[in-house]
Amino acid sequence: MDGWSHLLQGKLGVWVERIFGKGYHPEEAVQLRGGAQKIVYLVRCSNGFRFILYVWDLRMNYFREELEQEEPSEPLSGYGGKPFQTVNACLRNLQVRTPELYHFEPGGLEGEADFAFVEYIDGKEASDFFQADPEIQDQVFQPLAGMLNRMHQQTRAHWGKLHEPIPEAPSGCHLPMLTNAYRQLEYLSANISEFQNHHGKFVQVIEDLAAKIVTRSCYSFIHAELGPNHVLVDNQLRPWLIDIEGALFFDPEYEHSFMEFRFDNYRRYLKHTQLDPHRMAFYKLYHHISYSAGPHRLLQRGYPDAELVKQIMEFNMQSALQML
Repeated sequence: MDGWSHLLQGKLGVWVERIFGKGYHPEEAVQLRGGAQKIVYLVRCSNGFRFILYVWDLRMNYFREELEQEEPSEPLSGYGGKPFQTVNACLRNLQVRTPELYHFEPGGLEGEADFAFVEYIDGKEASDFFQADPEIQDQVFQPLAGMLNRMHQQTRAHWGKLHEPIPEAPSGCHLPMLTNAYRQLEYLSANISEFQNHHGKFVQVIEDLAAKIVTRSCYSFIHAELGPNHVLVDNQLRPWLIDIEGALFFDPEYEHSFMEFRFDNYRRYLKHTQLDPHRMAFYKLYHHISYSAGPHRLLQRGYPDAELVKQIMEFNMQSALQML
């Protein structure tokens, strides 16, 4: 346990007994793959009970530089345990399946880590079922579609996080994304020749797409990063949403334009007919720009799963170039 005790400040054993009761003592912790903004451990207790421990520690965040500059890599990026706690309660009230939050332990002072003790779901990623028999796919993805519909049917007149106040001068939620796209294109142009060679064209195309968007006054509750890696499927073929802390009220097209290229069976199960094609095109290009810049930063900062990150970056670079 030496490799992670410095994060837990010797408190984990005390917390576990307080939360779960006597007889629960953490015996083993394995850091799980992924987690650019939080650290994820699978903890096994001496009595065999297992749970997930999320640690939000800015010192271990691969996007620390952007967060400290108050320029997050995504304007709607979710960071910290408090948003996770808020969204978890909301989703469970909506009967959208997400692991139970057993206990949240906030950092006492600014800069201290947040900890969340969360139900362990023994499952596979949704992508493992893309090639399954149609009957199996139906059991997995039809309930997932139902969960997403329940989320997206929750609407309000202004966009933003659940806990954020109503803005005094509301604007379309695509506008900060356009500003962020400019910032990401500047970064990409400074680091990748393909973007440098086409910088002016990228700016022109995304501005043209943004100009076609008409203001609306109804925003849906979305996950905001719903790839198949954020859907766990248990041994009863039930889907569970994870990495939920970025959820907010936003254009549903942001969600759908992302799922469209992340889910091989999107058209069969998740496609929605009442979507704005202009927003779909704008957010598609935005995603490809953002998911070119983010992985490039991760590679420069020593992210461990480099091969996967390279594949993500290459796919999104080529997809962005094709939109020119």
